[in-house]
Amino acid sequence: MDPLRRHAVNVLTLFDNKGAQLKHIRDTYCKKYSVSGNDRQRLTAMTNEVIRWRGRLDYWLMGLLNKPNRKIQPELNNILRLGIYEVVMDEKVPDYAAVDAYVEIAKRSLGKGQGKLTNALLRKATGIHKTDKPEKCTLNDWYSFPNWLWEKWINQFGKEKTTELANLYNSAPKIDIRRNEAKLSHDDLQSYCNDHDVEIEPWSDSNIFYKVMRNLSGFRNLIVAGKISVQDRAAGMVVELLAPIQGETILDVCAAPGTKAIYIAELMDGKGELYISDNNTDRLGKLETNFKNSVIDVKDASKDNFPMADAILIDAPCSGTGVIGKKPDIRWRRSMSNIQEFVELQKSIINHMSQFLKPGGRMVYSTCSIEPEENWGVVDAFLKLKGNYFIDMETNDVSDSWLDERGALIPFPPKSNTDGMFAVRLNNEIE
Repeated sequence: MDPLRRHAVNVLTLFDNKGAQLKHIRDTYCKKYSVSGNDRQRLTAMTNEVIRWRGRLDYWLMGLLNKPNRKIQPELNNILRLGIYEVVMDEKVPDYAAVDAYVEIAKRSLGKGQGKLTNALLRKATGIHKTDKPEKCTLNDWYSFPNWLWEKWINQFGKEKTTELANLYNSAPKIDIRRNEAKLSHDDLQSYCNDHDVEIEPWSDSNIFYKVMRNLSGFRNLIVAGKISVQDRAAGMVVELLAPIQGETILDVCAAPGTKAIYIAELMDGKGELYISDNNTDRLGKLETNFKNSVIDVKDASKDNFPMADAILIDAPCSGTGVIGKKPDIRWRRSMSNIQEFVELQKSIINHMSQFLKPGGRMVYSTCSIEPEENWGVVDAFLKLKGNYFIDMETNDVSDSWLDERGALIPFPPKSNTDGMFAVRLNNEIE
């Protein structure tokens, strides 16, 4: 029995049963069963792709069954999803090899009867053409998104933009890096790339952000050494909107996993005070900074006390619909009720944290969501309550194409080639 395919079935079944983050489930599983190196990379790729295309795979599976409404147990369902993915969508794997492998897994795990069913269905699947959309297949199934989210985006963006967004989210995600100017020059980075078969392209609006065109894994040594960080250009622009100044007191209150906090620390260069906090102990525990005057603590931004600050970054917990390309499982783990729950949490955080901003100070509210309820909906509700706050987006250098009609940073991923983000800077008016 193929152990890697067996691992993939197990991880996907755990995801179905637990509903937790796919990455967290996979990381925990790999640690428990000592899956590492190339096997771990392949397991990540297999599970991500099957989750990404689950809607279309399930449509095809229902079409292969003699009784489409037949209930299939989770383990068999994932054996069949993986098998159909490899037979129909993965051109690197010979059909016979994929069929034989998953038939063997089904036999050993579920018995001969399920093995025969798997064999019959996967052999029928070899006749499916991956680019031919059946007339009866809905667009949300074809592009592999839950119907509630698809309809929501159609109302927000229209059909054409929603399709563009879905195509981008179903493609290999684009990765950016940020260079630590204090540790690595542009020329030294370019020399490293030449020596390690890595290809990068500078962002036109920055001298420290680069698009990774090939071989991200070649950067491992530089990442471990703190000379570069993996960070999307739009996420970096949120920090630049905050505009940290050396000598200030700055709060980053929803900081995990900490990439923005590290960028802030680099800009402050140990001059001033940086308070980094989050209520997620596990995620925050992985964050380390080598900068003096940085304090890392577990705090709840909706209720705990904080020092008075010159600037505050609230990168609020959110639905994450702007980063589905990198985290494909988000589409299956969210619901409309989840968004409303996030909105209530976001409102409580921004309202609570506003009392810790000094007069004349600035606060950036940001999310990695593209849902208006979590973005302008939260900001507008806050401004109605806090008459001493006003929007200040006049002094930043953000490209107009990344701004909406009210001046918020809100890049649309297919157009910006970044993650989906939202950010506005709010100033506390001097009394």
